Amino acid sequence: MEAAFCAGRKVEMSRKVLGLEIREESIAAVLLEAGFKGSEVQAQGIFPISQEHEGDEGIIQALQSMADTLKPMGATCILGIPVTAISFRNICVPFHDNKKIRQILPFELEPSLPVPVDDLIIDFEAVKRDGNKDLLTFTVPKERIQWYFDILDAVSLNPVVITPAGYAATRILASLEESDDDFLFIDGNLQHHTIYAVSQKAVRLVRTLPVHRGSGMVLNSLGAAMTRTLTALKESHGIALEPARIYAPSAHRSFLVDGLADGGDTVHLLQKSVESMDSIRAHPRLKIPSDQDVWQSGQLDIALALALMESESIDGINFSTKQSAIQRYWNEFRGRIIATGTLILVTIFFLIAGQVLSVAAKKREVAELDRQIEMVFKSTFPEVTRIVEPLQQMRIKIQETTEANIGPDLPGSRVRVIDILDTLSKQIPSTADVKITRMVMGIDNVVLSGNTDTFNTVDDIKGKLEEAQIFTGATISSADMEKSGKRVRFKIKLDF
Repeated sequence: MEAAFCAGRKVEMSRKVLGLEIREESIAAVLLEAGFKGSEVQAQGIFPISQEHEGDEGIIQALQSMADTLKPMGATCILGIPVTAISFRNICVPFHDNKKIRQILPFELEPSLPVPVDDLIIDFEAVKRDGNKDLLTFTVPKERIQWYFDILDAVSLNPVVITPAGYAATRILASLEESDDDFLFIDGNLQHHTIYAVSQKAVRLVRTLPVHRGSGMVLNSLGAAMTRTLTALKESHGIALEPARIYAPSAHRSFLVDGLADGGDTVHLLQKSVESMDSIRAHPRLKIPSDQDVWQSGQLDIALALALMESESIDGINFSTKQSAIQRYWNEFRGRIIATGTLILVTIFFLIAGQVLSVAAKKREVAELDRQIEMVFKSTFPEVTRIVEPLQQMRIKIQETTEANIGPDLPGSRVRVIDILDTLSKQIPSTADVKITRMVMGIDNVVLSGNTDTFNTVDDIKGKLEEAQIFTGATISSADMEKSGKRVRFKIKLDF
């Protein structure tokens, strides 16, 4: 079920909501304190409209009495009006877009309307069926709605929703139904009955029927008219309603009871008993003071339904012209906006989730690399017990080792390695059959190890090196023949 308009919502922790039903003879008002956890009745009252005053004075006086008693200043006002000036039509259209429906409705309705379509406010309730949309249209003269704004402005009230009073009660009853069974709601006064037919929790039909008086005439004529109406709806629009229950306000039910020929108190229509709508007082999110006898008459039930329409955010027919452009846009495209917003949120969620998972994976990789670096550092430098930044510490250790072993100067020595190598290359004749296999350097000496062809060559090398100014002395530490007998191994110690 879809509706064209809904009340403007305010996101607040709690707020006041005024359900106001204007009848021909009285005004019923219920003031709720609405919040996230539900609603609580703050004040209520029934205010008669004096018939002694001329023009609008009587109704304005009743409204002023209501304002003085309930003090609804700052409350969101939901106004329920009689159906006397409202027309209803059932039509079917072959598309689903509400914007298109709203564009073609004036052309569809104009041939059957008694006044120019430009002078009317049109709203509708739509239900998808077999690829089409069944529309229940509501039309009311603009001047009539403006009249309601004018009289309410006299008591500083500005209704955000103006809707048929019985329609609001029907929507609340539908929201309380646990099943999707069809049901009827009957409202009215001494002159007419208004029948609201509900199927699958959507209002599918509204018809106003005259009251025929006389012994047994009220119920008999009403039952026959209801049967004809439901039959015509099925034949002309293919909508078959089989009501399982029938509801009525306590006041109208009492009127039907008065029409019983047997003097009983159980009303039957279409072979169903007519139940009171007082079940809305047991709404699961509503709290009503238990000591309020005024509720027993049932005259406040429809005003309560109007307030609950707003506090429970139930969309519906709205003739108010005071909505902002933003509210109208939201109401028109609410479904698409919510769907698009949900898709965007889901997309953002998955993007963020992907980033979070990626960062978590990177952190695990970095942690594993840090662990491997620390293991390598511990195995390479076991003497280091305090590890803070293993990579940086390893770089420092490598640099220290490199400088200690490959530097141009021997640590603690006044002789450069390059000078020692230069002297060896100059002092040892190039014609000598000698091979240096090892050179061990100390602070004040260097030991050469190698092999040559004869012991005499060893002596010649020693002599040549002693002549070098860089060395202060040369000593043959060892000289012996290899096992092969062909080469002489030697070690010469050079002091400096």
